[in-house]
Amino acid sequence: MKSFRFYILIWLLLSLLPQTVGAQETFNRKKSIKEVKAQLKAERYQQAEDLLGKVMTDKNMEAMNDAEFHYLRLQTLQGLAAAENRNMFLNTRPDTAKYFTYIYRIYEFSFSCDSLDRLPDEKGRVRPSYTSHIVNLLSAYRNNIKSAGKYYYKKNKFDDAYRFFDLYLTTLHHPLITAAKDYKVDEDTLSLANLAVFSAYNASKFKNVIKYLPVAMKDSTDYALLCQIGSKSCMELVDTLGAVGYLHEGWKADATQEFFYINLIDYHVERHEYVDAINIIDKQLGVEPQKRLLWFLKGKCEQCIDSVDLAVESYKKAVEIQPDDALSYSSLGGIFIDKARKVYDINNNKPGTQAYTKAKNAQNEIYRQAKEFLENARKCAPHDPSLWHEGLMEAYYKLNLGKELQELEKMTPIAAGVQSAEGAKK
Repeated sequence: MKSFRFYILIWLLLSLLPQTVGAQETFNRKKSIKEVKAQLKAERYQQAEDLLGKVMTDKNMEAMNDAEFHYLRLQTLQGLAAAENRNMFLNTRPDTAKYFTYIYRIYEFSFSCDSLDRLPDEKGRVRPSYTSHIVNLLSAYRNNIKSAGKYYYKKNKFDDAYRFFDLYLTTLHHPLITAAKDYKVDEDTLSLANLAVFSAYNASKFKNVIKYLPVAMKDSTDYALLCQIGSKSCMELVDTLGAVGYLHEGWKADATQEFFYINLIDYHVERHEYVDAINIIDKQLGVEPQKRLLWFLKGKCEQCIDSVDLAVESYKKAVEIQPDDALSYSSLGGIFIDKARKVYDINNNKPGTQAYTKAKNAQNEIYRQAKEFLENARKCAPHDPSLWHEGLMEAYYKLNLGKELQELEKMTPIAAGVQSAEGAKK
């Protein structure tokens, strides 16, 4: 009885299999081609496109690897593009984006069709059938590819813009393009490369920026801007050396742009290469000797290599150029506070001795200088105590200025921030 039930169960399961298998229709090449051609003959291009879309899928590699199906797809897309072009000409609710999409796909299927058409047969012979038509087709729509890129660029659709510019530029020297009777070297190559770079950058596709940057930079019109874009793109791609290379190129092209030399200075400062940073600053001072920011940065770098006296001169030059430069006054105050401490440490003798009195007088004189600089910093930036509060507290204490000290003790200082080269511009 159990055996009988088992066979009944197996029979029921098997009875379901034909329905599943039957649901998958066998691909009939001749039938599919005949149906598509019938739709093309009747100029029902959308129906032809629908048929081909069902046949040409990743699950049907026989059709995907068949040059004739790709050629039929070309004819279909050509018909759809012509119909949409007619709508634009007659101004009957045209869809420009759809038209350009058809053109892009015509290019795609042209290259795939030609590639399959050139595969050798069983005897190793290569006998392409569609080359002539494909060459004429690509030539006819060549300018549309450029127009599409510019169309999307103006609409700030930068991904789409780049897609068309890239297609145009990567096919510049393709045999199917150069074989056209009316082929001539394109004079727009550099401008299109520029637009490709700008499109890729605005779309945050930084690898694509780098792809066309060398070509775009052959045009000197936007050279400095392209160097800036190249540097930023390399930084996004974690290519520090590439970024520095573009910074140097940009700085050479336009020494007045802060972006280049400020970032070069920051690059060396971050690596504690202060002498290299000073060299850049000195070179730029030859171009902009009255640039307060450069003198301030030079002072900072000189402090970092213990060239304190040179740093003092640099900061003094900065405040001479910009009298309300609180940062430079603060830095000068800090240097003199440190000097005063060192005088005391070196001459730490017993009170009442001649050596002590001499050291104390010398220290007080330095504190008075520090006090003057820090009071100037306070005057220039009264709402930023981080620049002067702590130093003034020490100076007032050491100089026995009780009234001034009591006033400061009532305040709560703001934690001092670390100034970068960029932040120092303020």
